Amino acid sequence: MINLSGKFRYFLCTDNVTLRFRHRGLREYIKGKLHRDPCNGDVYIFLSRDLSRLRVYYFHHNGEILTEKILHAHRFTHPVFLDEGKHVYHISWSSFVYLLEGIIRKEKDEYFDEYEDEKIDGEELQESV
Repeated sequence: MINLSGKFRYFLCTDNVTLRFRHRGLREYIKGKLHRDPCNGDVYIFLSRDLSRLRVYYFHHNGEILTEKILHAHRFTHPVFLDEGKHVYHISWSSFVYLLEGIIRKEKDEYFDEYEDEKIDGEELQESV
């Protein structure tokens, strides 16, 4: 059962990643391009170019989970960050829920605040390169 909550760390990937990637392709993208460990339990969110699909990838209890939401009549919110030079942004649980549920017109962009990195279980979060 999929059980996402505020206990996870959420990362929104803003690169145009082909959604033909499945588990292995996304895992290699996370390792190679984002320089992150895809098996540490973080949740990675990918949007299609036309904003009609949202794909969520994470590793949980010794297995990979990949799920997708497809909109047929609307589009997901296009997140805009003030610092657009990064490939991935750490977002809050509430921003993830808003992105998943907050459907607005395709022409309108929505500004998101990047979640402030903080210590989790005594570990400092690292910036991706």
